[in-house]
Amino acid sequence: MIDVSFFSLSDLSYWPYQVALVSAQIFAILNPVSVLPVFLSLTEDLGVAARHRIVARSSLAVFIICFIMAIAGNYILSFFNINIASLRVGGGILLMVIAVEMLGGLPRTKSIDSREEVAIVPIATPLLVGPGTMTTVILLSASVPLAVLVVSIIVVVLLTYAILRYSEHLVRLTGKNGIRALGRFMTIIIAAFAAQLLYSGLTDWLVSWGLI
Repeated sequence: MIDVSFFSLSDLSYWPYQVALVSAQIFAILNPVSVLPVFLSLTEDLGVAARHRIVARSSLAVFIICFIMAIAGNYILSFFNINIASLRVGGGILLMVIAVEMLGGLPRTKSIDSREEVAIVPIATPLLVGPGTMTTVILLSASVPLAVLVVSIIVVVLLTYAILRYSEHLVRLTGKNGIRALGRFMTIIIAAFAAQLLYSGLTDWLVSWGLI
């Protein structure tokens, strides 16, 4: 992952780049495209209005969870006395495991016993906001300006809302194979982020040990 913490908030020309970069990272791990098949299966018996309400509630829940992680991220790191290098290594390993599981076609959640309250569980969490998303947001909270992170979260939530809101149209347009292909592509991006995290964290460790 590229560290953008050196950009100055006073230089607004960098804001679009920062927001685009951070949004891409959050969107990749959130990966709403891969959630479409499960979302459609969970809401297939519902009317259009009910499905739209679920999308709105899910999007709101995603924003609230990510916003809390963004605000509390630095405090969580301080409380547990975790430095950025350790978080990068741990987060990189976690994201890599998630990427491998997703590439293998394993589900991101277990079977659902009830269709009630699906907006929050399992759609908002753990399908969209799982451990990988939380780790990514916490890590970003320590490396980018809070305002950039919050704006990026809003951008990702709006994109997620649009994808779920028009899910049937997207499936008809691209087909199920197209959805799977897009989901796999986003998973590869997650694996690349994970590799960059591991590289950055291990490099920081080696520097602190005086080995490089």
